[in-house]
Amino acid sequence: MQTSSFGRVLLTLAALACAAPALAEDQAPPPLRPGQQIILANYFELSGSGCSALSPPIITITQKPALGTLIVSRTQGVVNTSSPQCAVRSKVLPISQVLYTANKPGLDTMAWSVTFQQRWGPRGKYPRMDYGSARLKINPGPPLLAPPIPAPRASAR
Repeated sequence: MQTSSFGRVLLTLAALACAAPALAEDQAPPPLRPGQQIILANYFELSGSGCSALSPPIITITQKPALGTLIVSRTQGVVNTSSPQCAVRSKVLPISQVLYTANKPGLDTMAWSVTFQQRWGPRGKYPRMDYGSARLKINPGPPLLAPPIPAPRASAR
């Protein structure tokens, strides 16, 4: 099953497994500068029967970027579901995220696969999979550093 560059939504009678792209599917990611980080995709999974949260999907990096770092993190996030099976449209769920940090200028390409808990086929023989990829432009320029943390002010007594 082929997917868009940032994922897509899979809805079956058995499960609701979702990929929520951080960017709209028709929107190209903005050019980055060294030091910048971008969320490429968020993935979560809901059971179809009770619309309850399952563990976040497993993401495997299949093509490492040459000019930056690609990491997978797990976090909690508010997700707006569009499933008619869910009575509550906004839920806090465990999410797997794909994050990219630019290190050097140039054009970088990366890819990943996503394995969901829900299975399909005869007797649940096959894992439900999704695939994502990104091609990002990193512009030259000074690295962007986090703003300095202001020193605490001494209080007057």
